[in-house]
Amino acid sequence: MHRSTFRCAALVGLAFLGSIPNAIISAASLREEAVAYRTQGYEAQRRGDRASAKSFYQKAIELDPTYPTPHNDVGVLLEEEGRLEDAERSYKDALSLNPNHPEANANLAMLYERLGQKEKAIAHWTKRYQLGDPAAPWTDRAQQRLVALGAIKQAAPGLNDASATRRRLMTEELQAHAQSVEEFRAVTEEHGDWP
Repeated sequence: MHRSTFRCAALVGLAFLGSIPNAIISAASLREEAVAYRTQGYEAQRRGDRASAKSFYQKAIELDPTYPTPHNDVGVLLEEEGRLEDAERSYKDALSLNPNHPEANANLAMLYERLGQKEKAIAHWTKRYQLGDPAAPWTDRAQQRLVALGAIKQAAPGLNDASATRRRLMTEELQAHAQSVEEFRAVTEEHGDWP
């Protein structure tokens, strides 16, 4: 009797282990399908078909509730409808899934500005700024909003210094690359056609 119990437990264990890859594959395909619905929603929103956009975003959320982007997208539509509390909830849902979601931070910052909640707006603009690529327009936008809200001065240390350092390093890398290209061209011209 002990052997049959062991065999049964072993078979159940093997069946469970065999189902793990299927679960992973299933989750990945659900995410892919959710991304496809989100893309369709975005296209519908760009065409001005907000009802279809919202429907596609909701399907994406149903397929993969851990996918933050459609939560943010629904928030944008709700805010446009004037449903500000619902929009706030959608943005917060996106951020609960990914606190570093740049668009949700920016959208929540703009919503809080609209609602006159300056400190909350500053917190989300700061987060959006910290997440940004120094060359990206939204990083500059976040910095401009932080200046406008009085959170930083144009030449203040801290946020501006980090941005300036990143920009300086990027500029130096681009200049070094351009110099390297020029040197290569000069050598190539000097030696004629190389194979």
